[in-house]
Amino acid sequence: MSGWGNVPDDWGCYFTRCSRCGTRYHESEGGCGCMDDLECQCGACSWDNYSAEEPTCSKCGTRPYVEGRTQITEHTARKEHGQDIHPGDRYRKIVTFGYFPGGARSMSVRKVRLSKGAAWDNEEAAA
Repeated sequence: MSGWGNVPDDWGCYFTRCSRCGTRYHESEGGCGCMDDLECQCGACSWDNYSAEEPTCSKCGTRPYVEGRTQITEHTARKEHGQDIHPGDRYRKIVTFGYFPGGARSMSVRKVRLSKGAAWDNEEAAA
């Protein structure tokens, strides 16, 4: 009888190692979780070859998202860029590229104001 209460005597026999990442886990946990953060293009993330180095989604046929390079540039605004960036403001533009192998490519653009320009002085004076 085991000293752990209701734990069966053969509990230790059900530990295994993930063939993908090498993490040791108990089979009652359902897996090691190394693929929990991976996303496919369709969002279903139905990985048909879970233990493979390059898993593929059985629904859309793509592999996990790969973030590519990021390009960061600084600019002085000549026009309005939403509510936060006015003409004359210095801002940073961050462009990130990525893709789903076997699927679509993506690009995200984010702008962050670094300093306020003369348009803010005029706006505050009018208020």
